[in-house]
Amino acid sequence: MALYPIFLKLEGHKVLIVGGGSVAEQKIEAVLRSAADVTVTAPQVTERIARWIGQGLIKHNPLEYGKGMARGYFLVIACTGSEATNRAVYEEAKQSGALCNAVDDPAFCDFYAASVVSRGDFQIAISTGGNSPILSREVRKELEHKFGPEYEIWTNWLGRMRADLRSVLPPTQRRKDLLHLLTLLRPQKSI
Repeated sequence: MALYPIFLKLEGHKVLIVGGGSVAEQKIEAVLRSAADVTVTAPQVTERIARWIGQGLIKHNPLEYGKGMARGYFLVIACTGSEATNRAVYEEAKQSGALCNAVDDPAFCDFYAASVVSRGDFQIAISTGGNSPILSREVRKELEHKFGPEYEIWTNWLGRMRADLRSVLPPTQRRKDLLHLLTLLRPQKSI
């Protein structure tokens, strides 16, 4: 089945990460880019996760996952290292209407986390539909070289120009053509 790629707004939504190891660390780092209400459920966490907890960036429930813990969340990521636990998290999240990803278990995922090249608001997401996260990571590395930090500045500038043109020109083909021309101005690679 073909996937529908989206960029999800997590602001104002509760996110649950079940697990406290290195994979959980990666998932937490990714959701912290856009979510402010993140909880990790795990009896033990990595040093980095412990720092985030100490800094107040995430909440910590220091327990093994138990029935009922996935209720009330918008997004749930299960990464415990236990296939049975991850699947139980997925089933409960699904029943409560949350989107869920059981890491490394494509059949128990509502979505797959893409490998992302991020330059501020300029983002490129790479997915293999859960077939090969390693391939996604390698392609991401190639794209990071092609699309450097200058794309963040350029994207911000395009946003300001778009807002300015929208405020002074009516929604006509001329405005659309001007916006298109601005987009064709590619940034120069930083040295």
